[in-house]
Amino acid sequence: MYTHPDALTMLFGFLENLTLLIKSVQQQQEIAKKRGMELYNLGEFTHAEAYLKVPACAGDATAQFALGEVFRRQDKAVTEEAKKWYRLAAAQDHVYALMRLADEASVKKAKTLAQAAADGGSGEAMLQMYELTQDIEWLKKSAEANFQEGQYILALRYDRDTTLISDAVVRHTAVNDLLKKAADAGFPKAMLWYSNRSPGSNDKAAKRQWLEKRVQFSDVNAVLDYGYALAFDYTDEEDVNEYGYEQDLVKGYGLIWLVIDSTREFLQLDTAISNLAQIGGGMTAAQIESAVTFAQEWKRTHGALSEYRLTYDDAR
Repeated sequence: MYTHPDALTMLFGFLENLTLLIKSVQQQQEIAKKRGMELYNLGEFTHAEAYLKVPACAGDATAQFALGEVFRRQDKAVTEEAKKWYRLAAAQDHVYALMRLADEASVKKAKTLAQAAADGGSGEAMLQMYELTQDIEWLKKSAEANFQEGQYILALRYDRDTTLISDAVVRHTAVNDLLKKAADAGFPKAMLWYSNRSPGSNDKAAKRQWLEKRVQFSDVNAVLDYGYALAFDYTDEEDVNEYGYEQDLVKGYGLIWLVIDSTREFLQLDTAISNLAQIGGGMTAAQIESAVTFAQEWKRTHGALSEYRLTYDDAR
């Protein structure tokens, strides 16, 4: 069989262009997923939806589950629209999606998958088994496996259900130990709670340390609190300066501005806007310009802001 050289050249050119096109599409999907997950983690669900649909429609299970969560949170229920995306993720053995579907077949499959992973030592799978069975022994195993969400949720259970540990002193110590482990491992929600529990709650140096550590993890609530602490005479309910920072209007304004600029659905947004206007009223135009420049540089050198919500449990 004879093939004309020009035809081969055209064929190879077509294949090369097709390869480049596929690569470009894949890159766009990755970019959309990254931005969509950043917005999802920040709680910007409306904005995240369009970005997440790109990888979700391409078959990405993580994006499919996140999109299901977007609709669930917006509608405050597991709607048919949410189920559509959960089903797609569940078909790829996404355990949390199976758990959200919650029908008998989905729960059975979720247990099988989670049990196998737990048997292999996965602390996250042990937490999933707890969510599926409500057997606190699974939650204890998750915490013992040093899974940070498991440690945090077990601390919540001990704190809220005094029948689990009847002795108040022992219970307080157990909660602190769990939170300290999770905080030391880099879990911002545990850092916040641990820093506000005795005995550390009265230690300003320790509170500053934990706040700054949360800021380094780009915890949106910590960034806002740090901005307030630098810009205001930041006092608690008893009119005591909570952190003891010296005032730095430029950095404080900049961090508050960053939170406002990055969010639309943030629960504290309206208050932050009002406070920023109050702070800006005592600053020069040059100071405000420097503050915005500082915020933009901070954004460039830090990870995306996040609420650090729990993966499955809606507890705060």
